[in-house]
Amino acid sequence: MVKNKLFPLFFRIVGVYDILLGLSFLLFYKNIFQSLGIDLPNHPGYIYVPALFLICGGVGEFLIAKNPSRNIDLVKVRLLMKLTFAAAVFFCYFTVGVPTIFLLVSILSIIGVIKNLTFLNWAKTQSLTE
Repeated sequence: MVKNKLFPLFFRIVGVYDILLGLSFLLFYKNIFQSLGIDLPNHPGYIYVPALFLICGGVGEFLIAKNPSRNIDLVKVRLLMKLTFAAAVFFCYFTVGVPTIFLLVSILSIIGVIKNLTFLNWAKTQSLTE
């Protein structure tokens, strides 16, 4: 019963994080990159697209939070999004290098993966007992 009430809160927290992170990069990417000593890409679209994807993902987290049990498939999509992002960054980190900020964001994505896997495992046990 406790997890039933905590999962929507966890999805909302991740939603807020994703939206704020996306908005930060969308609106302040020049300042963020400059303060971290990262060269800007040759076109702002390389920043805008992932930033907007993050914002959309955050909205998805809020949709999940409204009724997690009904949105199992969306939880799986969000899990895949976070897992593929983290995998790509970790691969690049160990092969060609990436700025530390992206590694930190990837570690936070792994926390989201763990949250989603925990929820899916819990939801599976709930459907077996009902």
